[in-house]
Amino acid sequence: MIQNVGQPQKQQLTSVETGVVQVLCAADENYAMSLGVTLRTAAEHLRINHVLKAFVIDGGISAESWAKIESSVSEFEVEIERIVPDKERVAHLSTSHHISHTAYFRLLAAEWLPSDVTKVIYLDSDLLIQDDLVELWELDEENYYCWAVPDIACPYVDARQAKVNYAKSSPYLAALSPIPNYRELGLDGSAAYFNSGIMVMHLSKWRDDGISTRLLECLRDNEQHVWCWDQYALNVVFAGRWGQLPLRWNQGAHAFEFPSLDHAPVCREQFAAMIEKPAVIHYTTEWKPWDFVSAHPSHQRFFEKLDETAWAGWRPEKPPFSVKRIWNSMALAVMKFSVINYRKLASKFQS
Repeated sequence: MIQNVGQPQKQQLTSVETGVVQVLCAADENYAMSLGVTLRTAAEHLRINHVLKAFVIDGGISAESWAKIESSVSEFEVEIERIVPDKERVAHLSTSHHISHTAYFRLLAAEWLPSDVTKVIYLDSDLLIQDDLVELWELDEENYYCWAVPDIACPYVDARQAKVNYAKSSPYLAALSPIPNYRELGLDGSAAYFNSGIMVMHLSKWRDDGISTRLLECLRDNEQHVWCWDQYALNVVFAGRWGQLPLRWNQGAHAFEFPSLDHAPVCREQFAAMIEKPAVIHYTTEWKPWDFVSAHPSHQRFFEKLDETAWAGWRPEKPPFSVKRIWNSMALAVMKFSVINYRKLASKFQS
């Protein structure tokens, strides 16, 4: 059974003249602190006469952390509704690296959120919002299952088919083809591939078309081909049925892997806007700004905003010396160097 156990904040959403922007997040204890930053920065950038209604699917957040999350947004007009999921629905799905089963909760949003919620902005719990979410909320999403941003780490179903600045960009992509069996599925290799960290979700359409079931079936039927967890299913099932948001609405950490604008795998102007003035900073990959060692250009920005939450003053402790950690870092660097140089050579022969 799903239990809605939300505790509204002290300031209630009562004004009929106030616009309510509904967002959805999913987090466990490991992401409770960063969720506080995500919700606070989302609330503080909403335009006047708009307030935030946040649904949070709880993957295992402690009572202490819940109190801190609520305290972090208490000065804004925010209502939080906590949803306790049936974790068994996704327990059979694979996880790896920093990803837990919580990443799959968004796939069941249409079932787990109240039936009168027809639209919601999904926000990952490792975001720093720097612009007004009303811009996304007011999008006409009726013809799409969602609006989303192409994944800067792998912006096409097959970069070799898209051929957008392929020779220069391909050495730095996380994957050339994030849906490895796209041909068998009848998908267009040159089509865009999106990141699921920020989505305007048209839940009424999800419900009408039984999307939650179809997403889980996609993961089951293509288990041996799944890469990047929930994104595989979303991009397969939503192929041709999602709208593209400007890149600045999801600045993934991989954007900084490209040496210059000349190496951008996407529109140069949009890439520049994403780098220079991101609406959302998304701390993707397992290397988070709250780790002791972080090379993310905006890691200090995270702590500036963290100090405005109930976690003010928190900083990571230096980890104990570990030969294994050093070895893993060296192996990763060697692997990265090898992939980049192999792709540089291979791209010369790409027709």
